[in-house]
Amino acid sequence: MAAMLASVRSALAPRVSQQDVAALAVELHPDVSPDRIRSVFANAGIEQRHLVRPVEWYGSEHGLTERAEIACEQGLELGARAARAALDGAGTPPESVDSLVFVTTTAVRSPALDASLAPALGLRDGVRRLPLFGSASLGGCSGLALAADLVAAGDRCVLVVVAELNSLMFVPRTEPPSMEAVVSMALFSDGAAAAVVRAGSPGDVGSGGLELVGRSSTLVPDSLGVMGFDLVATGLRWRLAPDVPALAGARVAESVERALAGRRWRLADLEHLLVHPGGTKVLDAVEDALGLPAGRLGWSRRILAEHGNLSAVTVLVMLEAFLQAEPAPGPGLLTAMGPGFGFEHVLFEAGPRR
Repeated sequence: MAAMLASVRSALAPRVSQQDVAALAVELHPDVSPDRIRSVFANAGIEQRHLVRPVEWYGSEHGLTERAEIACEQGLELGARAARAALDGAGTPPESVDSLVFVTTTAVRSPALDASLAPALGLRDGVRRLPLFGSASLGGCSGLALAADLVAAGDRCVLVVVAELNSLMFVPRTEPPSMEAVVSMALFSDGAAAAVVRAGSPGDVGSGGLELVGRSSTLVPDSLGVMGFDLVATGLRWRLAPDVPALAGARVAESVERALAGRRWRLADLEHLLVHPGGTKVLDAVEDALGLPAGRLGWSRRILAEHGNLSAVTVLVMLEAFLQAEPAPGPGLLTAMGPGFGFEHVLFEAGPRR
């Protein structure tokens, strides 16, 4: 059976301005030049963000236990809201869900939040629960790819829920001061999104839908130190090498070519190209490496400007806006890059306009 993306919905934290977060960063990092901090924020390509707490809340001390508890509470609340909206959008009753895929790096609990989501949503007590942890920005693509594999293996309906509470779990300041903490404050947002993937007939995309037709992964050798998160006493400390944009640019063309080869597609065949907006420098490097014309990654830059980097949630937020715009029929590629260092790709066919 073919895997059909029937619905995507998001539930995001309250919106705040990038300028307000920049002012907080200056306050929290007195040992770093204010002009340097403002420059990082101004060059992030972000206008507005989503935070689960008011900006001023982050200006006072909160222990890791408190922040982790709020992250799980908010992850469950936002995840359930997104999931209900996605099920409603697909016209899918909860009891028809065969598998629940839950993705996070920042809502840390055992059992994972899927154990609470399933009964809260009214899923069957026999639903297969598949929590995916630690993939950060790769997680949205990984979750969709897994859902497509589950449909290919016999599932009729898979619910994917992604929740990231970055502002709560990232280390707000470091000793000694580091620019990684400043950059993480300049980029990341909080929210959740959910997708319903159902079995269907190959080629029968339907009006305004997507058929998930392939997936591909690339793990760059000897790159574990390039990007990731280290668990320290105060939370998740972001590890980001300065050469991430250069590495992304050097490897993306080969990875994309390998992904497209599975369908005998070429880059020129793509009607749609959706790339996780990890940051403006990474998007610039991808554009240069793939020889893309100006504006080709317009969806990525728009989502970054309007929402910030939602980590694993971002690609689903982008898909939601993309589908609402009623895209033209044709082949497309959804791509993310992140800790590993690696790439995750999902190939799709867009259906006719409504």
